[in-house]
Amino acid sequence: MAEATVEDMQNLKYSIHKYSTYSSNFLPENILEDKPTDQSSRWSSDSNSPPQFLILKLERPAIVKTITFGKYEKTHVCNIKKFCVYGGLSDDNMVLLLESGLKNDTIPETSVLKHTVSGHQFPVRFIKIVPLQSWGSTFNFSIWYVGLSGCDDWTVVETCMNWYTTFREREAIRLCLKHFRQHNYTEAFESLEKRTRVTLEDPRLTKLHDLLVRQGDFDGCEQLISEAAHDGLFQQYISQQEYKPQWTPIIPTPMISSGSHQRPGMRGGHQMCIDTNTQVTI
Repeated sequence: MAEATVEDMQNLKYSIHKYSTYSSNFLPENILEDKPTDQSSRWSSDSNSPPQFLILKLERPAIVKTITFGKYEKTHVCNIKKFCVYGGLSDDNMVLLLESGLKNDTIPETSVLKHTVSGHQFPVRFIKIVPLQSWGSTFNFSIWYVGLSGCDDWTVVETCMNWYTTFREREAIRLCLKHFRQHNYTEAFESLEKRTRVTLEDPRLTKLHDLLVRQGDFDGCEQLISEAAHDGLFQQYISQQEYKPQWTPIIPTPMISSGSHQRPGMRGGHQMCIDTNTQVTI
């Protein structure tokens, strides 16, 4: 599959598709130009009550990799402190691409947007920016400039779009399979799985569900989990866990010549000792 590389990155043109509100002359179209010295060159909502948003429409579907927020030449209480960015091929079906925030300074900030799923790039046509909090808690939201960069080369985007359409269809089928199994629609589940050749999950999980839910075979479940652990399926999870110390007694081995145990000699001059029976320190 063709993929967009760093060399393919370019500024992406967009227009204002929808918006929640705006105040005075602070129109949404102001974010199309980067004028850090112009205090009026910004979009400002007419309140900070949710939902406030801007929806940008790209000229054509593209793989959007980064978003850049320009700023005013001075700090400003209306600068957004927290925000979310969504994206999708339609304006009514979007996924979360970024949840982040901006510093209240004069330096533009660029963030990487989510643009891959299951190791494949996916295109979007619409970008939705949702301010959540401004630096002045009671002030309206302001966005001074937004720049998008990525790849809109159709030879790349078309391949990604075809894969993404197939991926979404398979995920929808999986949701149906999950629903059928949860409600014990066995015939519908088996028929859909056979017709589409889409598996709900890893075969081990299917076997675990059968042993645990249908058969109540707890011994079989433990055996299956043990085999999965032996095959290294839990290594990534285990590697992320914190170490926990475990104390074990060291039994000294007897010396062959004398038959006595080889151990350190008696100690003296101690400052504190504990009675293990009463748990009292002296």
